[in-house]
Amino acid sequence: MEERRKLFCLGDSVTFGYGVRPSQRWTGIMAREHGWEVANEGVNGDTTGGMLTRLHLRVLPEVKRELLGGGRPYVLIMGGSNDIFYSGSDAPARANMGAMVHQMISAGILPLIGIPLPVAPAFAPEMWAAVVDFPTAAEKLTNYCAWLKRFCAAFGVPYVDFRTDFLAPDGAARGELLLDGLHPTPEGHRLMAARLSARLDKS
Repeated sequence: MEERRKLFCLGDSVTFGYGVRPSQRWTGIMAREHGWEVANEGVNGDTTGGMLTRLHLRVLPEVKRELLGGGRPYVLIMGGSNDIFYSGSDAPARANMGAMVHQMISAGILPLIGIPLPVAPAFAPEMWAAVVDFPTAAEKLTNYCAWLKRFCAAFGVPYVDFRTDFLAPDGAARGELLLDGLHPTPEGHRLMAARLSARLDKS
């Protein structure tokens, strides 16, 4: 019998599965339909700074235990959107993502980076738009995602481009796949699971 593969997913609300049932989350689909044992380490509203803390407190110890037991765990890291929403800059996300990647590599694990989803400002709730300039944030997020791809290329880190399926041919965010302009619908989660599964099958 084939050994069940372990996948740690470190991220924010998109990883947690905000707004949909647990069975509809892309992490749940990966477990149920694609044969992965998934540890969902997503936290709603979290930044890459919080992710960096959880990496040391929870993810790395578990990953090391898996390695000692002869396992071959995978780690997906995806975040940075909230850094931009809260601070108006992607500088903290760049620094923290770089730190997480290199600390994972030093522990003997080459992580997989998730490219964050786009933002559809017109669909963002008014209560959130009162504290976040979503049109500006959407542009900064686009630049951050381009930087992430360059970073991965420079250091030989694999990535999965979740963003692609959420963009129309003209480059605009596909609002029909986003519940509130930010978080994926059940269909969006299914697209994410399919893209991730295809990427992991190449590993």
